[in-house]
Amino acid sequence: MNQTMSEQLGVLVEEMMPDAEAVRRRLAFLEFGHTDAVLLRQAHDGLERQAGPVIDAFYRHLGSVPELAGMLADKVRFERLQRAQSNYFSSLSGAPVDGDYVRDRVTVGLVHQHIGLEPQWYIGAYRKYLASIGGVLREQLADQPDLTWETYGALLKLVFFDLGLALDTYIRSGEQDLLRLKTYSEQVIDSMPAGVMAVCANGTVRTMNQAWCALLAVEGRDAAGQPYAAFVPQPQLRAGIAAGLGDPDYRQELVISAGADHQPARQLRCKLTRVPLDGQRMLLLVIEDVTASMEARAQLRASEARFRAAFGQAAVGLAQLSLDGRWLRANLKVQGLLGYTEAELAGMTLCDVLPQEERAADTAALHGLLAGDSDGYCRELRYRHKAGHLVWVQASYSRMYTEQDGITLIGVIEDVAQRKRYEQELTQMANHDALTGLANRALLLDRLTQAVTYARRASRWVAVLFLDLDRFKNINDSLGHDAGDQVLVEVAARLSACVRNGDTVARLGGDEFVVLLADVARGEEVAVVAQKLADALALPMSVFGHEITPVASFGISLYPKDGGDSQALLKNADAAMYSAKKLGGAQFQFYALDMNLRTLDRLKLEAALRHAVERDEFELHYQPQLDLASGAIEGVEALVRWRRPGHGLVPPAEFIPVAEETGLIIPLGDWVLRAACAQQVAWREAGLGDLRMAVNLSARQFKQHDLMHSVVQALHQTGCAPERLELEITESVLMEHPDAATLIMQQLSDMGVQLSIDDFGSGYSSLAYLKRFPIHSLKIDRAFVHDITTDDDDAAIASAIIALAHSMKLTVIAEGVETEQQLAFLRRAQCDQVQGYYFSRPLPAAALAGWLAKAPAPPAAAAPTAGG
Repeated sequence: MNQTMSEQLGVLVEEMMPDAEAVRRRLAFLEFGHTDAVLLRQAHDGLERQAGPVIDAFYRHLGSVPELAGMLADKVRFERLQRAQSNYFSSLSGAPVDGDYVRDRVTVGLVHQHIGLEPQWYIGAYRKYLASIGGVLREQLADQPDLTWETYGALLKLVFFDLGLALDTYIRSGEQDLLRLKTYSEQVIDSMPAGVMAVCANGTVRTMNQAWCALLAVEGRDAAGQPYAAFVPQPQLRAGIAAGLGDPDYRQELVISAGADHQPARQLRCKLTRVPLDGQRMLLLVIEDVTASMEARAQLRASEARFRAAFGQAAVGLAQLSLDGRWLRANLKVQGLLGYTEAELAGMTLCDVLPQEERAADTAALHGLLAGDSDGYCRELRYRHKAGHLVWVQASYSRMYTEQDGITLIGVIEDVAQRKRYEQELTQMANHDALTGLANRALLLDRLTQAVTYARRASRWVAVLFLDLDRFKNINDSLGHDAGDQVLVEVAARLSACVRNGDTVARLGGDEFVVLLADVARGEEVAVVAQKLADALALPMSVFGHEITPVASFGISLYPKDGGDSQALLKNADAAMYSAKKLGGAQFQFYALDMNLRTLDRLKLEAALRHAVERDEFELHYQPQLDLASGAIEGVEALVRWRRPGHGLVPPAEFIPVAEETGLIIPLGDWVLRAACAQQVAWREAGLGDLRMAVNLSARQFKQHDLMHSVVQALHQTGCAPERLELEITESVLMEHPDAATLIMQQLSDMGVQLSIDDFGSGYSSLAYLKRFPIHSLKIDRAFVHDITTDDDDAAIASAIIALAHSMKLTVIAEGVETEQQLAFLRRAQCDQVQGYYFSRPLPAAALAGWLAKAPAPPAAAAPTAGG
């Protein structure tokens, strides 16, 4: 049963209590008698009254010593010590010196020794007592000097009696600690599995444990003080001990054989070391049984020899690698597979034979193996041969431990190149058409299923174009099947050249082909691709000396509109193809009627648009841009209109996207630029003002390599000053390739051309790039202006754009102003310029000329600066 701290202290106190006779002798030696006790009792009341100040002064003195201040920092401990101190102060003069008194003094000494109060501080504390109490006695007995010294002498005798009792507890407690430590050490040594013997310098045994006797088969009773030779039967070990006793710095290790009669010998490792013990340099001997480990090592060496022989001549590649991937061993098979000798591989790592595309997966697998996530891993991958080519292998790695190398990786590396070739050939045969090399039906269905799955998640379209060659039978019948096969091969090549890398061209059999467009944003794109395919097929080809022009009928189905799975899309595309054949062939039909109608209209629009520029069917309208402060017209924006014969004015929203897609926007844009510059010069020469002419640049125009040439030519041919031309570029076009855009804009700005970002706020510009662009103005997108007086978000965005532009010293133009309320808001927000239906719709040049004649003149233009 565990004892409490109080119970343990009580036991220690009783062990250290001196008997009554010892107490009597101590008091007699200190000459403390009855008279001394009477004197102290007479001074008791006076001392008791001064106890508080004395104790306070005592603890202030203790607190000044850093070593003691830490012991007094604990408030609870401090209060407990203060109470004990008060009791002690009182009992010093008011209690008889009996057994309880002595027990209390021994207890105090043990407690102070336990909390770590060193004797030097304990003695100093008693000194403080004597000094403080002496002062109290002098004040109390000031009129009786002789009695003061007699009383102080009695107090001094008793205090020294107390001090002696306390120091006795320190001494006896230390002796007991040493005894316990010695007993503990002897028990630890005696219970050790290794044999231990300590030999004194004179050759006698100081100590020896039971394990020594058991390992050397000797009787160890009463060994202490006996010559060591009686307990060391092995001559080799006795010789080592004799050498060790003659060398004060001796250190040696031996392996000896020992054992009882008729028993197998055991191998013992002996360590002999001269060490300082008990004031002399003894010889310490430690022996341990290493029989099992030596036998295991011998077996391991034999096993490793067998392993090395099998390793080197194995029919499969075997390799050993360190934990950091260094090649440690590689057998002949691995050396032949990689083209390196084992010596060359020793200076390399696994990464040195891994191509870049294999490293991430292989490194991750090896890390998982080393972390213990798996017992091994096996995968097919490619290693790089010394000659530079790649070889397919199957590599299996697992962890292995060897005494020489510790934990390493063992790899089995097999050459699977021939099997991979067979697999690729089988895969090619299973998934591709033998004649054309195109995907067959199985591969087409697999890719179509994947495309539909992706489109479903991404809300995109998938298009299936089913085409059949018209009158292909005539080629086979007239020129033979070899000619027909050549036509099919050429058709396959032409179709493949017209689609993107992610699309699929398949041959289903005979003269039937399918084109899978896997990722389509709009249905109208499909018609463009179908026309491109038809145009490619319509080019003449030479077959056996005959010129042939194949044509095809196309059927088109779209996901999700015309089917939700692969089979439905193929079936509906096939049906649409037969519909195209019924209409005479050499055309394409969508499965959905409304798509056919829209496609037909678009094709007609495209055809008319191709002739519109050369037939001079375009005209420019102009919308004025007004300065909010002065009300004067600062400039105009040129807007193209198409007066299509038989259709009137075609809205830009209908023909501009078609012009962009077909590339017609390039000649159209050049015409707009020249016409706008010419009109600016005409108005200037007519005295209607030197207005700034704003012209929109399309995405294709901005990206064309000869944009600078087009601008320079337009300015030169018309005589328009560069600073009176403003080119508007949409925010989204600039952010597509901001670095290239910055370079082009800087060239234009260096010419003096003004630059404006159109539809600002709708393209997620980076402010870092916006700062780099050499622009002069921002146009707030009409989408924000429309609800500027009713939508707090739009109002906040518009205000932020104006503040941002002004902070960058840019002019702000708000487009789409249609109401007085919008104008008032923009005026309060300090917008610079405005345009919109509130002032004027876009007008033909003649109509705007009259408008200009009545409008106030703009202030003198300041010299433009690049960037604002």
